[in-house]
Amino acid sequence: MEAVSGDTVTLCYYAAVTPTRTQDSLPTMVLIVLSACFFLVMAVSLMMGPLLVGLSDEFDTSLAMAGQFASANFIGWAIIAPLVGPVSDSYGRRPIALTGLGLITLGLMLSAVSVNYEMMFAFRIVTGLGSGMLPPNSGGVVADLVSPRNRGKYFGRLMGTGIIGAALGAPAAAVLVQVGGWQGSFVAFGALAAVIWMLAWKWYPGTRSSSSDSISLIGRYKQVASKPALWFLFSTNVAQRMVYFAMLSYLAAYLTKEYGMSTKETVLPLVLVGIGAIAGAFAGGIVAGRPSRLSTTMFCFLGGGIASVILFSGGLSEWTVIALALGAACFFSVGWPILTTRLTELSESSPATALGFWASSNQLGAIGGSAIGGLALALGGFSMVGVMCLLAAVVAAAILGLKVPESPDFTR
Repeated sequence: MEAVSGDTVTLCYYAAVTPTRTQDSLPTMVLIVLSACFFLVMAVSLMMGPLLVGLSDEFDTSLAMAGQFASANFIGWAIIAPLVGPVSDSYGRRPIALTGLGLITLGLMLSAVSVNYEMMFAFRIVTGLGSGMLPPNSGGVVADLVSPRNRGKYFGRLMGTGIIGAALGAPAAAVLVQVGGWQGSFVAFGALAAVIWMLAWKWYPGTRSSSSDSISLIGRYKQVASKPALWFLFSTNVAQRMVYFAMLSYLAAYLTKEYGMSTKETVLPLVLVGIGAIAGAFAGGIVAGRPSRLSTTMFCFLGGGIASVILFSGGLSEWTVIALALGAACFFSVGWPILTTRLTELSESSPATALGFWASSNQLGAIGGSAIGGLALALGGFSMVGVMCLLAAVVAAAILGLKVPESPDFTR
């Protein structure tokens, strides 16, 4: 058995152990492996865009139908994320991580040899199943090993790395498709997943939550469901994610329609918005260890909502709009590691279970932002999209400020 000793806890990589005490930092290799998992999950989830034309030609289908391959990944994610948490909490993080990475590798490699639409759709679901296992499980590792005051720093780093993966996934696929076609893109990403699986085999810790033997799988759902503060936190997350995804979904269309920018010209603004989200996630990791973290998050939500309503109001220069979008993305992403840290505190001995529901609330926010934003656009144009963003931001801030209590450790 290989072990790495921290200041207050020993990590055993080949056996499920329950840490008796937390520490202030993660071992370097554990952080690298967790970050690689987040990077991979987001990259393979958003790699499909440059491949759709080739896939539609290969399978003799429309571009719209080929676009459903991206949806298939998120279907698998949505199915597995709420289910894997209790297993991770009870039986350990390491088996879930290796299974998830194995499914991603398998799904990507088999996608490369798909001969019809149905096979590709099925293998994208397999990839999504593996992807959905990793974020709740990896968040559980952080909750197992790191004290509450220092968790946010690591959640911020993991989320920032995930956003980088999301930003690089599609461009990397676009380069790879020029070299080896759409099959080559899947093989290359599958090879990356296999390398990360090997890193996880060596360094992914075999921790599990406290009370792992005394709570049944159903009991973990009951533990999470019995805490009203968690449901208010989920509601806050849905509302603020709606604003972020509505702004992100309609920004390019707004720049194209109102400012005459071509699709190619909107790439730089979207990259800048991504940089804002990365910066906000890392900054939120720092704020997450401070007593003012929830109030800071609340004001950031309001700031993001105000920036969104102004940028969609019209009459501004295009670079002012882009700057406001960058600011809005930064404001909202500040709250992500802070809310995730508070979630793991409220969930007590079932952090991965709660994080599975958290992943579902992220998806609900994405769906709601796109759908309600589209309705607002149809009813009142882009300015109405901005109003919707502001209202949702106010709802998120109000729920957080009125219904989510701060931890006693941060109020002393």
